[in-house]
Amino acid sequence: MADLSQQVEAFLRNALRQKQLEDRLIRQALRDLRTTLTAVERVVGQSGVLSFGPGREQTIRAVVAAVARSVQESFGVPQLAALQEALTPFVEQQLNFARRMVTMAGGDLVNEGAASASTTQVQRIVNDAVVAGKTLSTQLTQSLPALVADRVERFARLGLSDIGGETFATYESAVVRITENNVEALIRTGVQEVGNAAQQAIYEFEADPDWMGPDGLAWTAVLDSDVCPICLTLDGKRFPTDYRKVSPHPQCRCYLVPWKWRNEAMTDPDGNPVQPNRLADGDGAEGALSFKVAAKQWVKDNPETAQAIFGKKLGQRLVDGEISFDRAVKLWQTPKK
Repeated sequence: MADLSQQVEAFLRNALRQKQLEDRLIRQALRDLRTTLTAVERVVGQSGVLSFGPGREQTIRAVVAAVARSVQESFGVPQLAALQEALTPFVEQQLNFARRMVTMAGGDLVNEGAASASTTQVQRIVNDAVVAGKTLSTQLTQSLPALVADRVERFARLGLSDIGGETFATYESAVVRITENNVEALIRTGVQEVGNAAQQAIYEFEADPDWMGPDGLAWTAVLDSDVCPICLTLDGKRFPTDYRKVSPHPQCRCYLVPWKWRNEAMTDPDGNPVQPNRLADGDGAEGALSFKVAAKQWVKDNPETAQAIFGKKLGQRLVDGEISFDRAVKLWQTPKK
């Protein structure tokens, strides 16, 4: 078993590499998206749908259909292919990271090499990554083009009015901004889920099944002020090694680790007992926290962080013991009147 500094360093280095990759892919995707949406804007402007006249309804329908095809062909499909290529070395990194997670915890790799970053495997992992209830492939090649087409139609029909509760002053506000936000969320979530899938391949196909045991994976939330209450609720829940993680919301940063990281006493290479740690950033910026400390307890021990997560009043009620953690989550989920 590695010592504490090695554990924390492994998590930090892996998280940093992933964040850098996400940022790079998002910058490139947004540049490509701008090119596509600029071309769409020209088509909309030249079509005449922004002014009233005979045949306008038919023109709107034709433009909307053309926009969906254009976004699919010029951005969605090429973007999926670009992600498949760019994420190949990332998948290899995540395979090696998961192997280290097993060996650092004293486990054995009884079938090392069974999971690989082959072209076919990476394409499957990227295509099948679940983002907001749909595969990444579906999101990029179908849902995103449909979203842009819908926004263009709304812009054409509503223009500068506030009909339906929306006011579109410009094409930028009506189409570009919301699409950019959507693409950023898709890519950031997609990279996270691709990494999770690669890691889980090691736990399922390479790690010693006897060492992993039944329900050998544990849901693990990132403990900081940006964590979602729903993810805190899932923290520590156990799953079988063939479980396919489905995130409860876009840009979820949760991951799965072997349950033994959280549940068993371990020793370093010299036989000295050590406590497996996880990354944590509460009021005291502790940096690392024992896996044996429950996420719910961590929230209560960090009043300012609790208020950042749940809101000032609700977080303080939780810290003061006025309400339970589960009650706080339920109230947080209740729509505000």
